[in-house]
Amino acid sequence: MPRIRKKTSKRGTTHQREKLKHKVSQGRKKAKKEARKEQAAGKTHKKSKKDPGIPNNFPYKDQILAEVAESRRQAAEEKQRRKDEKRAALAGPDAKDVEDSQKNIMDVDIGENQNDGQGFDGIMSIRPAPPAPPKKKPVEPSTPEPVIPVTAGPRTLREVLQKADVVLHVVDARDPAAGLSEALFKEATGKDILLLVNKIDTVPRESLALWLSHLRLTYNTLPFRVAEAFLPSKPNPPPASKKTSVKLDDALGSDTVWQQFSKLKAKKSGDELVVALTGVTNSGKSAVINSLARADVLPIYNINSAITAKGPYTTTSANELVLEFPDKKGVNVRLIDTPGLEYVRAEGVGDQEKEMARARDILLRSRGRIDRLKDPLFAVTHIVSRADTQDLMLAYSLPAFSKGDPTSFLAGMARASGLIKKRGVLDHAGAARIVLRDWSIGKFARYTMPPGSSTTSSSTNTEGIMAMLKSRKELRKAEDVKLVRLQAGEAEKREVLLDDVWGADEENSEDEVNDEDEVDDKDAGDEEASGDEDEDDQGSGSESEDEEEEVPELLPPPKRKRTVSFAAMPVGGKRQRQSGKNRRS
Repeated sequence: MPRIRKKTSKRGTTHQREKLKHKVSQGRKKAKKEARKEQAAGKTHKKSKKDPGIPNNFPYKDQILAEVAESRRQAAEEKQRRKDEKRAALAGPDAKDVEDSQKNIMDVDIGENQNDGQGFDGIMSIRPAPPAPPKKKPVEPSTPEPVIPVTAGPRTLREVLQKADVVLHVVDARDPAAGLSEALFKEATGKDILLLVNKIDTVPRESLALWLSHLRLTYNTLPFRVAEAFLPSKPNPPPASKKTSVKLDDALGSDTVWQQFSKLKAKKSGDELVVALTGVTNSGKSAVINSLARADVLPIYNINSAITAKGPYTTTSANELVLEFPDKKGVNVRLIDTPGLEYVRAEGVGDQEKEMARARDILLRSRGRIDRLKDPLFAVTHIVSRADTQDLMLAYSLPAFSKGDPTSFLAGMARASGLIKKRGVLDHAGAARIVLRDWSIGKFARYTMPPGSSTTSSSTNTEGIMAMLKSRKELRKAEDVKLVRLQAGEAEKREVLLDDVWGADEENSEDEVNDEDEVDDKDAGDEEASGDEDEDDQGSGSESEDEEEEVPELLPPPKRKRTVSFAAMPVGGKRQRQSGKNRRS
């Protein structure tokens, strides 16, 4: 008898597998058919088994049923009580009185007509009157806030200086020396000059104390921080709740400013004291006036307006308003808000000095979207040349790089931010735009130290303000701040434009565009290339006007487009066109 070989595999045949697939599919079809039948019959789910309840032969059935009924009754009463309390709280005491009186009337009618079926039915069909609306407390007429009129001021800086008794020069606390103008102070000879160091909340307490001590050797210097309502907002501010309200009277240093105005008014015999506020663009002159007035009187710069291209960003013409001294009734001070200082273009200066002056002006004014410059590398180069290397490494978590080497810094920024192009090329321009954006929105917190910073503050009238500021260590711990120390800038030595009429550029902007359109393409390109450097040297922030892409009013004049005309293509196929060419030849 032959030996039967034992099976070595449990793998079935193809016929068996197909047989199993067929059975599975048939089972699924059957389940779908049953589901459709139940859906047609109105059954959405399987019928659950009925609760059998308590058996009749259970000895404590009556007690259990009584407990269940009592618990249900208590739950219903509690629910009704909560409804009544909620209705009474919403409607007030009047609705409760109406409901009680209606209940008493129903009880009396029911008692009188309890033997009359018709009367009983009629009374039960009457619905209780709706609750009366709550009585509103009479609102006391509030006195409207006084409206401070704003009038147009002089049209030139020379007229402002001739009219003013006091020149209140506003500088940025982050780099006070860069906001000084020797030519302006020379022109204001004979006037009382007050130096207002604004934005003191953005620098460490130690830096501010040293700068105040240094500047008070030459000028009458006062620290200041505008009210909370006029602080620069972030690009994406959180939604403000209805309960929170911004403050208009919490400016730091406003009392000291009014005291100085009072002293200067005592020396003047006129009716009012005329104070002109001067300074570079975005130093905070309009916000200072709003803080002193404790009202939103003048429009101020807002980074959100720069993002959405809603101009103008800064003051374009002089404005005047009259304020009353807080402690003296009937004694007024006239404040004149002026646009940012503009300087005469430098002549006989090399290309390197021009580029440095252009970068310094852009970063000092920080007007508009400076992160959208066509060539942002030169501005970041200026930052790296002035910044402390270790602070930059800590601020952006970068590896060590050579001091003053912008290429190494931007390479580290590009790697840390993931800005790598094809074939491993680093995007230096993208990294530079990140730094410039942090600079413009205040995330790149910078501070400087005055030359010879071994001196200490000699004034004691600002100790209360100093105690409210943060130290260098506290600012470094802040999450949304990158604190970097920079080299102190130098006072501006260029001549100030005194006789240029404010707002004249806006009136003649259309004529300039029309004239530019008539220039040939090649000449327009050469004129634009040379005009960029000349206009940037003025120091009036015009460099951002030439470079920004998102702002309509700041774009350069449009160029004429070259048009090239082509001959009409003959109709037909390739052979027809070839035959026509042969006939012409």
